[in-house]
Amino acid sequence: MGAAELAAAKVTLLRAVREAGALMLEGAGELRVEAKGPTDIVTDVDRRCEALVAALIRGAHPGHALLAEEGTQVSGGSGGLWLLDPLDGTKNYAHGLPRYACSLAFTWGGATVLGAVYNPSTAELFVAEQGGGATLNGATLRVSATVELASALVGSALTVQRRYVPEHFARLAALTSASQGVRVQGCAALDLCDVARGRLEAYLEEGLDPWDTAAGALIVREAGGAVTTFSGLPHDPFGAQTLASNGPIGEALVALLAVGAG
Repeated sequence: MGAAELAAAKVTLLRAVREAGALMLEGAGELRVEAKGPTDIVTDVDRRCEALVAALIRGAHPGHALLAEEGTQVSGGSGGLWLLDPLDGTKNYAHGLPRYACSLAFTWGGATVLGAVYNPSTAELFVAEQGGGATLNGATLRVSATVELASALVGSALTVQRRYVPEHFARLAALTSASQGVRVQGCAALDLCDVARGRLEAYLEEGLDPWDTAAGALIVREAGGAVTTFSGLPHDPFGAQTLASNGPIGEALVALLAVGAG
Protein backbone atom coordinates (compact mmCIF):
# COMPACT_ATOMS: atom_id res chain seq x y z
CA MET A 1 0.00 0.00 0.00
CA GLY A 2 1.38 3.37 -1.00
CA ALA A 3 1.47 6.63 0.94
CA ALA A 4 -1.33 8.15 -1.14
CA GLU A 5 -3.68 5.24 -0.45
CA LEU A 6 -2.90 5.35 3.27
CA ALA A 7 -3.54 9.08 3.36
CA ALA A 8 -6.87 8.63 1.56
CA ALA A 9 -7.85 5.88 4.01
CA LYS A 10 -7.11 8.18 6.94
CA VAL A 11 -9.34 10.88 5.50
CA THR A 12 -12.17 8.34 5.19
CA LEU A 13 -11.51 6.99 8.69
CA LEU A 14 -11.79 10.38 10.36
CA ARG A 15 -14.78 11.50 8.34
CA ALA A 16 -16.60 8.24 9.03
CA VAL A 17 -16.29 8.24 12.83
CA ARG A 18 -17.14 11.93 13.09
CA GLU A 19 -20.25 11.61 10.94
CA ALA A 20 -21.34 8.49 12.82
CA GLY A 21 -20.87 10.38 16.08
CA ALA A 22 -23.02 13.25 14.85
CA LEU A 23 -25.74 10.76 13.93
CA MET A 24 -25.57 9.26 17.44
CA LEU A 25 -26.14 12.64 19.05
CA GLU A 26 -28.95 13.43 16.64
CA GLY A 27 -30.71 10.10 17.19
CA ALA A 28 -30.40 9.84 20.97
CA GLY A 29 -33.77 11.43 21.71
CA GLU A 30 -36.08 8.94 20.00
CA LEU A 31 -34.56 5.49 19.87
CA ARG A 32 -36.04 2.28 18.53
CA VAL A 33 -34.55 -0.53 20.61
CA GLU A 34 -34.76 -4.20 19.60
CA ALA A 35 -33.65 -7.43 21.25
CA LYS A 36 -30.61 -8.88 19.53
CA GLY A 37 -30.36 -11.88 21.84
CA PRO A 38 -31.40 -12.91 25.36
CA THR A 39 -29.31 -10.14 26.96
CA ASP A 40 -28.27 -8.02 23.98
CA ILE A 41 -29.89 -5.09 22.19
CA VAL A 42 -29.50 -3.08 19.01
CA THR A 43 -30.95 0.32 18.14
CA ASP A 44 -31.95 1.90 14.85
CA VAL A 45 -28.99 4.27 15.33
CA ASP A 46 -26.53 1.33 15.37
CA ARG A 47 -27.85 0.32 11.95
CA ARG A 48 -27.97 3.85 10.59
CA CYS A 49 -24.38 4.49 11.66
CA GLU A 50 -23.27 1.25 10.02
CA ALA A 51 -25.05 2.12 6.77
CA LEU A 52 -23.51 5.60 6.77
CA VAL A 53 -19.94 4.38 7.29
CA ALA A 54 -20.35 1.50 4.84
CA ALA A 55 -21.53 3.92 2.15
CA LEU A 56 -18.53 6.21 2.75
CA ILE A 57 -16.08 3.31 2.46
CA ARG A 58 -17.74 1.86 -0.64
CA GLY A 59 -17.69 5.24 -2.33
CA ALA A 60 -14.11 6.16 -1.50
CA HIS A 61 -12.47 2.70 -1.60
CA PRO A 62 -14.43 0.35 -3.90
CA GLY A 63 -11.69 -2.31 -3.81
CA HIS A 64 -11.64 -2.60 -0.01
CA ALA A 65 -13.46 -5.17 2.13
CA LEU A 66 -15.60 -4.33 5.14
CA LEU A 67 -16.70 -6.35 8.16
CA ALA A 68 -19.11 -4.69 10.59
CA GLU A 69 -20.97 -5.68 13.75
CA GLU A 70 -24.52 -5.37 12.49
CA GLY A 71 -23.96 -7.71 9.56
CA THR A 72 -22.53 -5.62 6.72
CA GLN A 73 -19.93 -7.61 4.79
CA VAL A 74 -18.26 -6.34 1.64
CA SER A 75 -15.68 -8.37 -0.27
CA GLY A 76 -12.62 -6.73 -1.80
CA GLY A 77 -9.50 -7.77 -3.63
CA SER A 78 -7.06 -4.97 -2.80
CA GLY A 79 -5.77 -6.26 0.56
CA GLY A 80 -7.56 -3.57 2.53
CA LEU A 81 -10.10 -4.54 5.19
CA TRP A 82 -12.15 -2.18 7.38
CA LEU A 83 -13.43 -3.37 10.77
CA LEU A 84 -16.37 -1.37 12.09
CA ASP A 85 -18.29 -1.22 15.34
CA PRO A 86 -20.77 1.50 14.44
CA LEU A 87 -21.87 2.07 18.04
CA ASP A 88 -19.90 0.36 20.77
CA GLY A 89 -21.62 0.64 24.15
CA THR A 90 -25.18 0.35 22.85
CA LYS A 91 -26.65 -0.37 26.29
CA ASN A 92 -24.98 2.74 27.68
CA TYR A 93 -26.29 4.74 24.74
CA ALA A 94 -29.83 3.42 25.09
CA HIS A 95 -29.86 4.31 28.81
CA GLY A 96 -28.42 7.79 28.36
CA LEU A 97 -24.97 7.00 29.77
CA PRO A 98 -22.36 9.08 27.91
CA ARG A 99 -19.92 6.23 27.32
CA TYR A 100 -20.27 4.96 23.77
CA ALA A 101 -18.31 5.35 20.57
CA CYS A 102 -17.82 4.54 16.92
CA SER A 103 -14.76 2.32 16.45
CA LEU A 104 -13.20 1.91 13.00
CA ALA A 105 -9.95 0.22 11.98
CA PHE A 106 -8.26 -0.18 8.62
CA THR A 107 -6.07 -3.24 8.06
CA TRP A 108 -3.75 -4.06 5.19
CA GLY A 109 -2.34 -7.53 4.62
CA GLY A 110 -3.60 -8.63 8.04
CA ALA A 111 -1.99 -5.77 10.01
CA THR A 112 -3.95 -2.90 11.52
CA VAL A 113 -2.48 0.30 10.10
CA LEU A 114 -5.10 2.89 11.12
CA GLY A 115 -7.56 3.10 13.98
CA ALA A 116 -10.01 5.67 15.31
CA VAL A 117 -12.44 5.69 18.24
CA TYR A 118 -14.79 8.63 18.63
CA ASN A 119 -17.01 9.38 21.63
CA PRO A 120 -19.38 12.14 20.48
CA SER A 121 -20.81 12.73 23.95
CA THR A 122 -17.41 14.00 25.13
CA ALA A 123 -16.08 15.06 21.70
CA GLU A 124 -13.03 12.84 22.23
CA LEU A 125 -11.37 11.50 19.09
CA PHE A 126 -8.64 8.86 19.54
CA VAL A 127 -6.53 8.15 16.45
CA ALA A 128 -3.51 5.95 15.76
CA GLU A 129 -1.38 5.11 12.74
CA GLN A 130 0.98 2.16 12.70
CA GLY A 131 4.43 3.52 13.52
CA GLY A 132 3.08 7.05 13.83
CA GLY A 133 1.89 7.25 17.43
CA ALA A 134 -1.52 7.83 18.98
CA THR A 135 -3.39 11.02 19.74
CA LEU A 136 -6.46 12.32 21.58
CA ASN A 137 -7.88 15.39 19.84
CA GLY A 138 -4.44 15.94 18.33
CA ALA A 139 -2.46 15.64 21.59
CA THR A 140 0.02 12.77 21.93
CA LEU A 141 -1.10 9.85 24.09
CA ARG A 142 1.12 7.90 26.48
CA VAL A 143 0.22 5.00 28.75
CA SER A 144 0.56 5.13 32.53
CA ALA A 145 4.03 4.78 34.06
CA THR A 146 2.71 2.64 36.95
CA VAL A 147 4.96 -0.37 37.54
CA GLU A 148 3.17 -2.17 40.39
CA LEU A 149 -0.03 -4.16 39.89
CA ALA A 150 -1.11 -3.16 43.41
CA SER A 151 -1.30 0.46 42.20
CA ALA A 152 -3.11 -0.36 38.96
CA LEU A 153 -6.72 0.26 37.97
CA VAL A 154 -7.99 -2.50 35.67
CA GLY A 155 -10.99 -2.54 33.34
CA SER A 156 -12.93 -5.65 32.40
CA ALA A 157 -16.45 -7.04 31.90
CA LEU A 158 -18.70 -9.22 34.03
CA THR A 159 -19.55 -11.66 31.26
CA VAL A 160 -17.93 -13.61 28.43
CA GLN A 161 -19.94 -13.16 25.24
CA ARG A 162 -22.82 -12.02 27.47
CA ARG A 163 -22.70 -15.24 29.51
CA TYR A 164 -21.71 -15.63 33.15
CA VAL A 165 -18.63 -17.84 33.24
CA PRO A 166 -17.19 -19.10 36.58
CA GLU A 167 -13.61 -19.01 35.29
CA HIS A 168 -13.95 -15.35 34.44
CA PHE A 169 -15.30 -14.53 37.90
CA ALA A 170 -12.24 -16.29 39.33
CA ARG A 171 -10.05 -13.97 37.26
CA LEU A 172 -11.98 -10.92 38.45
CA ALA A 173 -11.68 -12.04 42.07
CA ALA A 174 -7.91 -12.43 41.69
CA LEU A 175 -7.63 -9.03 40.00
CA THR A 176 -9.72 -7.32 42.67
CA SER A 177 -7.44 -8.65 45.39
CA ALA A 178 -4.18 -7.87 43.60
CA SER A 179 -4.90 -4.46 42.04
CA GLN A 180 -6.11 -1.09 43.25
CA GLY A 181 -9.50 -1.82 41.73
CA VAL A 182 -11.49 -3.27 38.84
CA ARG A 183 -13.92 -1.21 36.76
CA VAL A 184 -16.69 -2.41 34.43
CA GLN A 185 -17.78 0.45 32.17
CA GLY A 186 -19.46 -1.21 29.23
CA CYS A 187 -17.55 -0.03 26.16
CA ALA A 188 -14.54 -2.08 25.06
CA ALA A 189 -13.26 0.49 22.55
CA LEU A 190 -13.17 3.26 25.15
CA ASP A 191 -11.70 0.94 27.80
CA LEU A 192 -8.79 0.31 25.44
CA CYS A 193 -8.45 4.05 24.85
CA ASP A 194 -8.41 4.60 28.61
CA VAL A 195 -5.37 2.32 28.80
CA ALA A 196 -3.73 4.37 26.04
CA ARG A 197 -4.38 7.64 27.87
CA GLY A 198 -3.30 6.32 31.30
CA ARG A 199 -6.66 6.33 33.05
CA LEU A 200 -6.48 2.54 33.30
CA GLU A 201 -3.30 0.51 33.62
CA ALA A 202 -4.93 -2.51 31.98
CA TYR A 203 -8.06 -3.86 30.39
CA LEU A 204 -8.99 -7.47 29.69
CA GLU A 205 -11.92 -9.24 28.13
CA GLU A 206 -12.64 -12.58 26.49
CA GLY A 207 -14.92 -13.26 23.54
CA LEU A 208 -14.73 -9.89 21.81
CA ASP A 209 -15.08 -9.52 18.05
CA PRO A 210 -12.45 -7.99 15.72
CA TRP A 211 -14.42 -4.75 15.31
CA ASP A 212 -14.39 -4.36 19.11
CA THR A 213 -10.62 -4.38 19.51
CA ALA A 214 -8.73 -3.66 16.27
CA ALA A 215 -8.77 0.14 16.51
CA GLY A 216 -8.33 0.33 20.29
CA ALA A 217 -5.50 -2.20 20.32
CA LEU A 218 -3.55 -0.15 17.78
CA ILE A 219 -4.15 2.99 19.84
CA VAL A 220 -2.77 1.24 22.95
CA ARG A 221 0.32 -0.04 21.13
CA GLU A 222 1.05 3.32 19.53
CA ALA A 223 0.71 4.98 22.96
CA GLY A 224 3.50 2.72 24.25
CA GLY A 225 1.43 -0.09 25.74
CA ALA A 226 1.15 -3.79 25.03
CA VAL A 227 -1.76 -5.94 23.81
CA THR A 228 -1.59 -9.73 24.16
CA THR A 229 -3.66 -12.77 24.97
CA PHE A 230 -4.15 -13.73 28.62
CA SER A 231 -1.08 -15.97 28.32
CA GLY A 232 1.10 -13.23 26.82
CA LEU A 233 0.96 -14.28 23.17
CA PRO A 234 0.57 -11.65 20.42
CA HIS A 235 -2.94 -10.26 20.17
CA ASP A 236 -5.10 -11.15 17.19
CA PRO A 237 -8.31 -9.10 16.69
CA PHE A 238 -9.93 -12.30 15.42
CA GLY A 239 -8.79 -14.24 18.49
CA ALA A 240 -10.67 -14.90 21.72
CA GLN A 241 -8.66 -12.92 24.29
CA THR A 242 -7.62 -9.30 24.72
CA LEU A 243 -5.26 -8.14 27.46
CA ALA A 244 -4.11 -4.55 27.08
CA SER A 245 -1.68 -3.02 29.56
CA ASN A 246 0.71 -0.15 29.99
CA GLY A 247 3.55 -2.67 29.56
CA PRO A 248 5.30 -2.77 32.96
CA ILE A 249 2.45 -4.63 34.69
CA GLY A 250 1.77 -6.97 31.77
CA GLU A 251 3.91 -9.84 33.04
CA ALA A 252 2.33 -9.73 36.50
CA LEU A 253 -1.14 -9.76 34.93
CA VAL A 254 -0.34 -12.80 32.79
CA ALA A 255 0.90 -14.66 35.88
CA LEU A 256 -2.14 -13.62 37.92
CA LEU A 257 -4.62 -14.60 35.21
CA ALA A 258 -3.07 -18.06 34.97
CA VAL A 259 -3.61 -18.55 38.72
CA GLY A 260 -7.09 -17.03 38.64
CA ALA A 261 -8.17 -19.30 35.78
CA GLY A 262 -6.95 -22.33 37.66
